[in-house]
Amino acid sequence: MAQTYDLIGQRQIRIDKANQLRELGIDPYPSVSKKDTKAGDVINDFEKYEGKEVIVAGRLMSWREHGSLIFGNIQDQSGSIQLYIKNDVIENTDKTKCIIGFDELHLLDMGDIVEAKGIVTKTQKGEISVLVTELRLLTKSIRPLPDKWKGLQDKEKIFRQRYLDLIMNPEHKWRFTKLAEVTFAVREFLNSKGFLEIKTPIIQPLYGGTNAKPFETKVNALNSDFYLAISHELYLKRLITAGFENVFNITGYFRNEGIDRTHNPEFQMIETMTAFKNYEYNMDLIEEMYRFIATKVFGKTNFIVQGHEVDFGKDWPRIKMIDAVKTYAGIDFNEVKMIEEAHKILESIGVTDRPNSIGESMVMVFEEKVEHQLIEPTFIYGHPVEISPLAKSMPDDPRFVERFEIFIGGIEGGDNWTELNDPVELYNRFKLQIDRKADGDEEAHPMDLEFLEAIEYGMPPTTGLGPGIERLTMMFTETEYIDDILFFPMMKPASVTSTQRKLYGEKYTQGVKKSLQQDKTKKMAIILDKDLSGWKMTNTIGHLSAYLGNKIPKNSFHSTDAFPTIDGTIHSNSQYPIVTLQAKQVQLHTLLTELEGSEFEFLTYVEEMVDFHDDKELSEALSKKNKEDLKIFGIGIFGDKEKLEKITKKYSLFK
Repeated sequence: MAQTYDLIGQRQIRIDKANQLRELGIDPYPSVSKKDTKAGDVINDFEKYEGKEVIVAGRLMSWREHGSLIFGNIQDQSGSIQLYIKNDVIENTDKTKCIIGFDELHLLDMGDIVEAKGIVTKTQKGEISVLVTELRLLTKSIRPLPDKWKGLQDKEKIFRQRYLDLIMNPEHKWRFTKLAEVTFAVREFLNSKGFLEIKTPIIQPLYGGTNAKPFETKVNALNSDFYLAISHELYLKRLITAGFENVFNITGYFRNEGIDRTHNPEFQMIETMTAFKNYEYNMDLIEEMYRFIATKVFGKTNFIVQGHEVDFGKDWPRIKMIDAVKTYAGIDFNEVKMIEEAHKILESIGVTDRPNSIGESMVMVFEEKVEHQLIEPTFIYGHPVEISPLAKSMPDDPRFVERFEIFIGGIEGGDNWTELNDPVELYNRFKLQIDRKADGDEEAHPMDLEFLEAIEYGMPPTTGLGPGIERLTMMFTETEYIDDILFFPMMKPASVTSTQRKLYGEKYTQGVKKSLQQDKTKKMAIILDKDLSGWKMTNTIGHLSAYLGNKIPKNSFHSTDAFPTIDGTIHSNSQYPIVTLQAKQVQLHTLLTELEGSEFEFLTYVEEMVDFHDDKELSEALSKKNKEDLKIFGIGIFGDKEKLEKITKKYSLFK
């Protein structure tokens, strides 16, 4: 197994070996294995397998030659086992069986995936082994593994090539295995409580259910903007309205926000909805669920979380947020009556943000001074209404809502509340969120009319819970970093290396470029009063073009990235043809009548829009005129090219 330190050279040597095997009639990439035994089973139950024939398969991780003897280790998911190869025992190369004999073993390399048939035995040194009678190559590895002893040292490379880290360090798999087992346990627990798992959409026409910035996408078949789900709550509530009483899902959530040691923009949550119960029911439910997971998956209730020992088996304290701030931070927000007082409190603890409400200010104090002190599993309830647009107000204090969060080891581990089912109050909450969005809050909740209509048919008293699966697993596997749980953490795309360019060619290593195809099915037309001139003409064209431009789907205004001229200057091109035509006043009024009720996007620009710069004055001026009395400066139209040309063919080009 001669090696070279040049990656490109090593890769070529391995490709050449694969070709040599093909020349011998051996397929280096067969489609199936006859594997019938796991390596770990043989190691852990040797007495059961001793002297029996087995077929094992796995990745070749070591190779030691001793004349007529060769020892190699293969690794599968269950563990590692030694292959004991003797030249007088292993069968010769046979293309009908696709097996490799002793004389062709030099065509194997570490990293190859092989299948070995043989008898389970122990070597003279007492190592459990398979005495190989037949050896098949299942996959030829054409790229060498990292150095056995150094492995992957660079943290970023580990995240990008996690598969290599786990090949070299299979003991690192356990957290990913536990993540899957936690997910299974949650489903088992909720199923036992009578919950149904019903899938809700990940691609949604309107994001909602919490305050977060969404990822935007587009559904080409519908020619409409959509969003990746920041929550699935509003869909689960539709199910409750439909008559289901216990529903949940475990699926993807996407929030276009920060990345840090506990946050990834893509994650999983358990989200439930239960009819005829309130948030206090969910306190009991989630406390029981955590204990179930702890004992079912890990066989214990004591864990080290964020460096602290916590016991999930104890009863969890339940503290109102305003009381927690008073107890742990020494600040009584019951005494705060003015927003200026709240801002002074934030200033005194070094918080520079100045939120718009006392409630939000209290939350900032909680996050800064209280959260990290909540070590044992603790329920914090009674959140300010300003940060909980979909939760029901507390009957005794409408400043707060029936909502709780779980804190363990000083970090938040889930968010839950009694759902707001008063459609009028919900509408008013949505309106407040719209005002916040208008003030620049990118995380404000949008108005969801379809959801409001569903709730107006009547949703029973309902509560939901939503702990994050990754957060759960982080705590139970005693890590502070979400990247230890996520096999594929979100990272900035890697740059193409010079080695990759050499291996795969300059032409094929340019990365993914978005190519926009010019849409020749639509067109834009601006029809101006033929007597219009000077600044009025410019003003009219500008306003009509801006309006029509906003009607064009996002990210599709240019047909290509750029057009260069001989001097190197880059020029952009409009995605759609644009034509400027002229017409008489009577023709413009006739055209306007044709357009009303049509499928076209259009805008009429009239004389008053130039004369009045104040919208209120403009509205008053227009309200005093009939449509037929308006002097039309121009009409802008956007729509199907053939239909548009049909209704504008009578007009000549503007001169």
